[in-house]
Amino acid sequence: MKPKYVAIFHANLNYAFLTPDKYERTIRASYEVIFDSFAKYPDQRYVFEASGYTIDKMAELTPDVLTKLNKAIKAGQCEFMGAPYSHPIMANIPEEDGYWSCEFAMRTYEKHLGFRPVSFWNPECTWTQHVPRAFAKAGVKYLTLDFESYMNSTDKDYAWVEHNRTRDIYWGGHLPWYPLDPNCKALHHPFRNVVPGMDGMCRSDRLVGKYIGYFLGKTSLDDYLDNVKKWTGHGKKGATIIIADDAEYCGTTGYYYVKYYRDYEKCFLVDPDAGNKLDKLIEGIKKFGQLVTFEEACKEEAVEEPFFVEDGYAWHRTYAEVWGGTPEAQAWEPILAGLRKEYKAKVQPFAESNKYPELKKLAERFWYHLTNSANSDGRWPAPPAKTCPFNRNWVLDEIKATKTILAEMKKIVKGLPKIKTPKYKEDPNAESSYNLHFTDKQMQTPTDIKNLNNYEITHAIYYYNAMVDSGVEEKIAKGKIMLTEIFDELDRRGMKGIRHWAAVK
Repeated sequence: MKPKYVAIFHANLNYAFLTPDKYERTIRASYEVIFDSFAKYPDQRYVFEASGYTIDKMAELTPDVLTKLNKAIKAGQCEFMGAPYSHPIMANIPEEDGYWSCEFAMRTYEKHLGFRPVSFWNPECTWTQHVPRAFAKAGVKYLTLDFESYMNSTDKDYAWVEHNRTRDIYWGGHLPWYPLDPNCKALHHPFRNVVPGMDGMCRSDRLVGKYIGYFLGKTSLDDYLDNVKKWTGHGKKGATIIIADDAEYCGTTGYYYVKYYRDYEKCFLVDPDAGNKLDKLIEGIKKFGQLVTFEEACKEEAVEEPFFVEDGYAWHRTYAEVWGGTPEAQAWEPILAGLRKEYKAKVQPFAESNKYPELKKLAERFWYHLTNSANSDGRWPAPPAKTCPFNRNWVLDEIKATKTILAEMKKIVKGLPKIKTPKYKEDPNAESSYNLHFTDKQMQTPTDIKNLNNYEITHAIYYYNAMVDSGVEEKIAKGKIMLTEIFDELDRRGMKGIRHWAAVK
């Protein structure tokens, strides 16, 4: 059996320095080339991922190219993968905002593709514990994860080498690489129940960076394929993600020359040989492997460990805060926070109560423009590079629209009778007095503990200690049993320490 590989082409017309005058040529030079090339190899499957904004623009500007995408999806050759509507940094916005951005994308896919996809792309793979919940609420079942973030959060030997100890370097590519065994299971196998009902699989810079180099002519095809073979390991089980980066680099220069050379004239220049390059890549992979979809890969035998990434991580061995630390982000985030706070305090109880249909429609428009205002590329790249005036102005227009709609809703609400909002009450039937919500996973039996990630298991220690301190004999007994299981599990994960003697003796 040939090794299985996954190719994900990430399409985002909300890209830094991708201005509307270049939209159609980028769609045709990149996206259409991908569809046309793979059509020649019907036995090789691929993943095309696009934001809701991107699909809306394709429908508007190049309906013939969108028809090709739909044809490939219906033929079963292309798995369509979704993404938040306007490519926000999910770790830098609240969970509610993240959900709405995914929901608006889903509505676009229903309109133009006829379905809601089950696989989703997490922009820049940024992470907090609420990120996967926002995706799951929107109906996502399979999510892209980041290998380097996972390893830096769970393997102390690996992290000693690859952990980025600075918070302002926005690309960790020059940092040293840990001598990793290519058979590392997390590189080839999915994770189950990242949150209940949603699985995921890791992409790694060890593989996907070569994709950009190949299409820019900086890496030979042989070097690209040799790297794939190296990181395949024994290749007997699972799959390996070999492409998971910007689709625009297959066909254009993207914004590569802005990023590395501050050359603002070389944005999204067309490569007329891209189709030939992609054909050769597919033919090369086909000789020793089989391209499959992301969903297929996520159904392979899973990693036994629960998936865990520390809050704030992002791909390229950096952090979400580098996207939140640019001058634009620092100027705009307080504005968005103020609009969000005002909406929640003065409007949300009315607008989302189902009693006022007019307000409900306006509320959805509010969320649409607010979440668009968090578009990542309006505040990117980071200094000393300059952001693109078009991207900045696009975000500023969305902020303006958000303010206008909020003002309209406030006028309507002013004349409505007050709605009483329920005060928080402690659940008298709760198993303990520890009332911080930290997991949706089951914690009914001792064996459930192994499914908790490191964030959840830390909270679980306090949850069950609260039971031990409850004074109720039944709860005390259960708390001690569960704490014993927790500390055994921590030992198994290599987090050896001294147990809380009073609780577990």
